[in-house]
Amino acid sequence: MNYKNIMIAGCGVLGSQIAFQTAYKGFHVFVYDINDEAIERAKDRISNLKPYYKEDLWVTEEDLNTAYARISFSSDLSTAFAEADFVIEAIPEVVQIKTDFYTELGKLPPEKTIFATNSSTLLPSQFAKPDFLQE
Repeated sequence: MNYKNIMIAGCGVLGSQIAFQTAYKGFHVFVYDINDEAIERAKDRISNLKPYYKEDLWVTEEDLNTAYARISFSSDLSTAFAEADFVIEAIPEVVQIKTDFYTELGKLPPEKTIFATNSSTLLPSQFAKPDFLQE
């Protein structure tokens, strides 16, 4: 599959780093977070990564601006997800938050979409119904 559009769900510290690195590598990134306030914090967090790229990777301001321009932000899950080829979930490690997120996301996906989680303490299988319980 030719992945072009990547959705990052959750743009805290780790999600923002994943989003910017993904955009820096040439992908179009759709950032989703729970509300407009969280989106504004995400924009600031990602912008604050630019000096580190300049210092550590000797990247030009133009390269950084081009990467940032590849990122779209939305607090509307269906908007953020509409074109996603690949979803990276980086939301808080709270069972109810993840359950609610996957329940909503499960109503939206195009068949082509691949899902990945950045969870380090929870198993993805905790959020999937067994086949015999699927409607």
